[in-house]
Amino acid sequence: MAATGVSPVTAWVCEGTRQRLTHALEDQKTRKLMLSAADRWQTYDLSRNEAAQVRAAWQAEVARMRQHGELLDVIDALVVFGISEELEDRGWAQRRFRRAPAEARLPGRWPGSRDGGYKETVQMRLPSTLAAKVLDACWGTSAPYITRLRDWRDRNPGIVVPRGPLDDSDELTGPLAEYERLASHVTTVGDVYRAGIDRGIGAAESLSSHYA
Repeated sequence: MAATGVSPVTAWVCEGTRQRLTHALEDQKTRKLMLSAADRWQTYDLSRNEAAQVRAAWQAEVARMRQHGELLDVIDALVVFGISEELEDRGWAQRRFRRAPAEARLPGRWPGSRDGGYKETVQMRLPSTLAAKVLDACWGTSAPYITRLRDWRDRNPGIVVPRGPLDDSDELTGPLAEYERLASHVTTVGDVYRAGIDRGIGAAESLSSHYA
């Protein structure tokens, strides 16, 4: 993990996500300007010391709003809020998980992963504690099924499994149906990041809609 307590992360996402993200951030930046125009944040007719206090108070208010998901004008605030909400919704936010083993950090996809087939990436910086929480939670809930998927692979060495998300029309039978049943219990870090980014974008869009 980074010495500063921040982990750089790359998430593979669905096509169109980057455009939605860009628009959401732009709208939130506009909203920030509107909020800053309130009388309480104006510094005209103030002394230099009084103006400095107002500017410091505004910066503190911006930090507070970002932390609580009330202003999502920068990507780090948006994704941290969204991923935290995703962990909460899954019931993982307050759960304690064992630290993921070294094999969870090895290059390559986990058995059962659906992380293939995505065409866009989102670069973000997460608090190292949050990045570790996501990894530990994903591995802790997925490991039993990963073990069973490895056994499945030993029994079915010649079968090619789907790499990307399945369409609603996809119907698997035989050994592939068993594979899909086991794989449905595997949650990768990418799954959580994608869901969190989507949640963050949705939250930003909702905030902006009230000022449209």
